Amino acid sequence: MKTSLPSFLVILILINSCTSQSDKNFKKFTLQGEINGQDSGIVVLSYPINGTLICDTAKIKNGKFIFTGRVFEPTRVSLRGRNSLELAWVYLEPRNMKITIFKGKPLGFKMTGSKTQTELDLLNKMEKTLTERLSMLREQLFNIDDSIKNLKPGPAKQLLKKKAEETDSLWSQTYEKLYPIELKFVLQHPKSFVTPFYLHMLEGNKVISLDSAKSIFNGLDSSLKKSEYGKYIIEDIREKENTRIGAQAPDFKAIDLNQQTVTLSQFKGKSIVLLDFWASWCVPCRQSIPHLKTIYKKYHSKGFDVIAVSEDSNRKAWIEAVKKDSTGMWYHIPIAEKWPCKPSQMTNDDIYKNYFVQSVPEQILIDKNGKIIYRHVGYSKESEELLDKQLSQIFDK
Repeated sequence: MKTSLPSFLVILILINSCTSQSDKNFKKFTLQGEINGQDSGIVVLSYPINGTLICDTAKIKNGKFIFTGRVFEPTRVSLRGRNSLELAWVYLEPRNMKITIFKGKPLGFKMTGSKTQTELDLLNKMEKTLTERLSMLREQLFNIDDSIKNLKPGPAKQLLKKKAEETDSLWSQTYEKLYPIELKFVLQHPKSFVTPFYLHMLEGNKVISLDSAKSIFNGLDSSLKKSEYGKYIIEDIREKENTRIGAQAPDFKAIDLNQQTVTLSQFKGKSIVLLDFWASWCVPCRQSIPHLKTIYKKYHSKGFDVIAVSEDSNRKAWIEAVKKDSTGMWYHIPIAEKWPCKPSQMTNDDIYKNYFVQSVPEQILIDKNGKIIYRHVGYSKESEELLDKQLSQIFDK
């Protein structure tokens, strides 16, 4: 199943890092909660501020819990139980609020005291039929996956795998029906703090064009442009502008697999560079490697280099994949080792700070003048032919 970019990033940060908050300019909030059907346990409250995740936990006593903290604006937060079980996504404001959670139900909660949450409730109501169907399909998929694990190889298992693929495809098709509803909400609520989150997701998932995202963003209230997700949108737009065909590719500085410093500028005037964003766990990425090896062998002596940019968080898996695929002849750079990180840990020459890459595989071809002349997301025989055509025009004249 597909996961929208903002939610994925928040979950990724939640798994890896928590920190405490302290800022005298923030305003205090109180969230009193109740969980129907659960008397004890814990609830985890988490939300990003300035690229850092704030985490807090509260014990459930007699079905009730309470959080206090500080926020500087209406803030989207997640409430989760043990094992990251999702309970609710809501908006906190610097005031007293209450929430009742009904476990096991889609959108199974009711919250009062937050104006921004009331606005989100309006969107949730518009999407209710679709979200209920998504929940049902997700449950079906989990049940099918459990059944597959318990079956030995054979016709029955293959049939269930096919059913899982069909269910996953139906989930994706249903999810995409949410986009027009969310876009309508964004256009109709230029002053709501709910809007930057969904605008960020819509432009990140390429539901709207870069120019449309810029136009909508420019029409938002100034407070939203300065908000947490407003900052994310600004960064996404900047990175997308950086990586448009015809743009001057941003320079970067990284340490490669052999502990050598690699910069993009070192190739300027010397080589055509292919940035290949990949990961060891990405099947299409690995399928593209034989073709990469073919074109590398054909054109390297003429001034063609490959820089493989790995999104592996597991360094061992990354190194093993390089060895297994026999690709040590070109450059290998890891970028996921700093995820998640604080802004203070990011430098202006980090490749992931300046290149917009939402999924792998993605390839970006840069000419000797440092200009982007080709980019493609995904892998297919057609993509191989497109890249061959670009390289032939350069080297086979």
